[in-house]
Amino acid sequence: MKYYLGNNTDPLFAVYVKNGTCYPVFAEKYGTDGFPFRPEMEEIKDPETIAALDKYMNPYEDGKTAVYMAGPLFNEGDRYTNQINSDRLRELGYTTFLPQEIVITNKSSVLVKAACFYMDLKAIRLSDCLVVNCNGIDIDSGTAAEIGLGYGLGKKLVLYKSDVRNYYNETFRLNNFVSGLVDHRVYSTIDEVIAAMQA
Repeated sequence: MKYYLGNNTDPLFAVYVKNGTCYPVFAEKYGTDGFPFRPEMEEIKDPETIAALDKYMNPYEDGKTAVYMAGPLFNEGDRYTNQINSDRLRELGYTTFLPQEIVITNKSSVLVKAACFYMDLKAIRLSDCLVVNCNGIDIDSGTAAEIGLGYGLGKKLVLYKSDVRNYYNETFRLNNFVSGLVDHRVYSTIDEVIAAMQA
């Protein structure tokens, strides 16, 4: 799929073309109304941007239970845990959205950063379940936001914490409010997570 900048004044207004009509990529921000293609529109050719927009357009494989892999991704341990848990679920036939597969750097454009934000929103909205990595001394702020959004949308939430640092107790293993959103059920192995997903 080809993408274009819809105008010269808004760097986030990316569009795609279908049957000669342009549609905004980020429907959450710009809606879904189409307009005629204009030859002067600049085609987006940067591979990083195209990859991010492609991921936004198609966050999941069709016909499979969709799982959003929530959690921190700011160090090797976080990313490794997220990846092996995602791989395990994919082996079992789930389709997973793993945010770290599109990486933002200090060189990423505002369009790529926007794509990552909107793709996360879209992927949570389209998911059947969120599997949430809650490792760390305290829950990551972005992860807490993902949990809150998932709860508000009525998604199934399965929280995972294998970190032995436990500053509450064996029942309340997270911030009390966050933990309360899942009736204080927090699992410590991927096998327990899978069982909870299938329950």
